[in-house]
Amino acid sequence: MDEAYSEVIDARTGTSNPMCKCGKRARILTAFKLRNFGKRFYTCGNYVNQDNRGCDYFKWIDMDICQHGKRVVSKLFDMHENLKNERAQIGTTISNEILKCKLEVAEYKAKMEVASLNFEMQLQMQKNKFNSKETKYRFALACLLILLVVMMFYPVSNANSSRLRLH
Repeated sequence: MDEAYSEVIDARTGTSNPMCKCGKRARILTAFKLRNFGKRFYTCGNYVNQDNRGCDYFKWIDMDICQHGKRVVSKLFDMHENLKNERAQIGTTISNEILKCKLEVAEYKAKMEVASLNFEMQLQMQKNKFNSKETKYRFALACLLILLVVMMFYPVSNANSSRLRLH
């Protein structure tokens, strides 16, 4: 129910909204239930909602609509309800699709993180292999240098042959 307050002055009598039982000017509201859709009525000036209706003052302002009008309003209500249901279904479908997309993104992200970790592990293994071989080659090179130095400075036991002949 729309609770917009308005004051109507009756053109025939020149009077405004009637007084309710509380002594206040009655409020004018519009019915939005199917049975009386669009009809205006007076209610207590202290009316808040269905549970708090003040002094319960009530009087219809508008007359009933014709049967054709009631059928049209009924059809409009049905169409409105169908649109609300369709909107809710579309909203649910969209929410489900968004959820699916979020799950797919999360799965892809997890796969990418695993692939990244695997790549980092393989890279570290290759670095370790390289470092191991580099250490072996440096050791071998050091051994060769030591051997060369030893051979250069120690004489050969045969007097006729010398590794380094300096004349």
